[in-house]
Amino acid sequence: MIYLDGTKFFFDIEGCFSNLVQKAREESKNSEPDKKAGELCGGFAKFFGTKTEFVKAGKDYKTVLKGILSGGKTVVPEFDISAENYLSAFDSEPVFVKKAPDMKIKAENLAAAANENKAEAVFLSNPCCPTGLEILPAEVLKLCSLTDAKIIVDESFCVDESVSVLKNVPEAENLVVLKKMRFGGEPVFACGKNLPEFECEISAEDQAAGSIVFDHNSALKTAQRKLLDSRDSLYIRIKKLAIKFDSLERLYRAKGNCVFFKVKNAEERAKKLLDMGISVRCKDGYFCVFAGEKDENEAVLKALEEVLK
Repeated sequence: MIYLDGTKFFFDIEGCFSNLVQKAREESKNSEPDKKAGELCGGFAKFFGTKTEFVKAGKDYKTVLKGILSGGKTVVPEFDISAENYLSAFDSEPVFVKKAPDMKIKAENLAAAANENKAEAVFLSNPCCPTGLEILPAEVLKLCSLTDAKIIVDESFCVDESVSVLKNVPEAENLVVLKKMRFGGEPVFACGKNLPEFECEISAEDQAAGSIVFDHNSALKTAQRKLLDSRDSLYIRIKKLAIKFDSLERLYRAKGNCVFFKVKNAEERAKKLLDMGISVRCKDGYFCVFAGEKDENEAVLKALEEVLK
């Protein structure tokens, strides 16, 4: 079975330094974990070029979100997997905001929903997952200026750091950027100027493994480059299928780690893909195919060509 539905990450970052990581895990096995994950947060800050004092870490989304939010209403846009992750991880009343047919959403609409509902936060991903559309930094800063709610931007699906708003954290008091890293137990990092203190709940072993990767970050850079190349190749070839088959009704510009497109009889075609051993994300008439290894991409493209006929 090939999983390009977002449930698996295609590159083993820890495996690039397996001996060092294994040794670090063994040495820290009986150690008390740093409750603030100071070394891990320092490694994150250095790699992404931000200030260490802006960074906090948690073992998962639930830990981080419970650390920075109290559970009030949260504005979330439709067609956003990250928002769905948020809702499943944190007990908060959602306020949904519809997107236009082009899957874009304006800062004014999100801010209006937040202000009208006295929401504690606005939660969205950048680039949006699954649509793959990025939010311009100027639009995020405008959103921050139009409401007092926390603006939480999840960049866990970001491939190209040039579209990241992490660099804009110092410019806005209410901006928080999240990133889930695919190593060290897959912790979630939060970056913001006014983050409260909270315990990270990351084991000593996972902190040690994560620190090894940040200390030898060539594997992380390689993963980013391979993921970008994989996504670009997948997007270009699906674009060719869109020209060839009328059943692929609309393809959206890919900026995240997946390719998003509208398909006629999507659920029926998704079932055919499953029967062929290919799992992609299908919801409300849309396919979302996450970038994978070269052979995985080849397999899904071959299968797509068959089911789109």
